[in-house]
Amino acid sequence: MFEIFSTRETAILIWSSIFIITALLIVKFKGVFDILIKFFDRKIQIPLWGMFCYIGAITFAFYVAGVWNMGLLKDTILWSLTSATILFFNMNKAKEGSYFIPIIIDNLKAVIPLEFITNFYTFSFGVEMFIIPVMTFIGLMQIVAENSSRSNADHLKTASCLKSLFAGLGILIFIYVFYKTLIDYKSLITAENLKSLFLPVVYTFLILPFLYLLALYMNYEVLFIRLPYLIDNKKERLQMKLNILLLANMNLKKLHKISTNLNFATYDGREIKKSLKKILKESN
Repeated sequence: MFEIFSTRETAILIWSSIFIITALLIVKFKGVFDILIKFFDRKIQIPLWGMFCYIGAITFAFYVAGVWNMGLLKDTILWSLTSATILFFNMNKAKEGSYFIPIIIDNLKAVIPLEFITNFYTFSFGVEMFIIPVMTFIGLMQIVAENSSRSNADHLKTASCLKSLFAGLGILIFIYVFYKTLIDYKSLITAENLKSLFLPVVYTFLILPFLYLLALYMNYEVLFIRLPYLIDNKKERLQMKLNILLLANMNLKKLHKISTNLNFATYDGREIKKSLKKILKESN
């Protein structure tokens, strides 16, 4: 089973399993059960499986075009269950189109030589099992020290030392990997490896329209849930929804402005459209 995974992926899988099992033993199982109930709610599951079907449609189109093959199945599944799922659960934070720019930038970074080399060259299983928890621990300690430095200035020095240590270990690993790459570059730079490298980048670009529509839907839903508390009259409420749809339409930024500023002070039942236009004008 584990032959399809690299030594790094196997080590990550084992350490993740250890962390999850330990967390389950520490926390109350009732709390975990409650989280699972919320996770399997149809409001989450329907759009989540909709996303997976969308990814499946992209994959099928690539397969028909001769771009995708079964050798990329593992990469496609891992990307779908990790990167795509994380993006899915963060769409409630999307309030305007600019939210998606860092996502694009982060994925473009994946094609630089450093990422290419470190992703495709892995150490032995034992070394990977040692490196992953050590690097993770140092990284987490650095984050904790940086956060606590706001209340204790002395922790800033600790954070700086940990940052230097993390960077130093990273440089040593990179030098060794770069050396091994120069010796065996022919086995690294192959068509299949390049496809595997660019797969998450291409898929992320292609899934952005779906995520944007999901963010729109979520923002509309939150706003429309609030409307009954603002407008008692059903007819007025329907007019408000129609006007919001006409004015905000597919513009996430406009929708967020309306959602943020629509309240008893800005709403006029006699001039619904005028009220919304005023909100959009004043919030610019």
